[in-house]
Amino acid sequence: MPRYTDDSKERVRDAVDMIDLVSARTELRRAGANSYQGLCPFHDERTPSFGIDPVKKVYHCFGCGSGGDVFRFVQETEGVDFQGALELLADRYAVELEVEDEDPRTAARRRRRERLYALLERYAAYYARYLWEAAEAADARAYVAARGLDEATLRRFRVGYAASAWDHMYTRSRSAGFSDEELLAAGVVQRSRERGTLYDRFRGRLTFPL
Repeated sequence: MPRYTDDSKERVRDAVDMIDLVSARTELRRAGANSYQGLCPFHDERTPSFGIDPVKKVYHCFGCGSGGDVFRFVQETEGVDFQGALELLADRYAVELEVEDEDPRTAARRRRRERLYALLERYAAYYARYLWEAAEAADARAYVAARGLDEATLRRFRVGYAASAWDHMYTRSRSAGFSDEELLAAGVVQRSRERGTLYDRFRGRLTFPL
């Protein structure tokens, strides 16, 4: 993936109309000189607890704790990473992005790092879905409910559940094009001392992404 200049990022931020951006997700009403409020687009509520500052171009919800800048808003609403949010906003507000020049070694290190981040994101997203969709996660759902943790909070912090099978995620990750070396580097698999085969590090447990 291309690496964009810091100047490009700032030009995109400057071009964004925060009211226009957020209004596509929730109806806003003026609440002060530099403040607008509305129902939070990230959780169900009847009384508005979500607000934006169109000058500073930030948002915050006092109900669920969600908050950030224009890039974070697009990341959360569109389910993309920072670069994806940057590109979506650049396209929406007609800002041309400039690509940084990189030497081959730096570019290779960056691509490897991005691959590992993508792999970890894949695991976190899958575990978060598995907690709510898998029959074998029923006991885990009952456990967190008994601890007083509601579904909205758990989804907000992307708490998940790892399948109990030894190679559940390993086989899926290999099919998605990730190598054994990448899986080991990310720490999501480990090697059997007896057979030398790889198997999932996390099995039959709740997961908490950092």
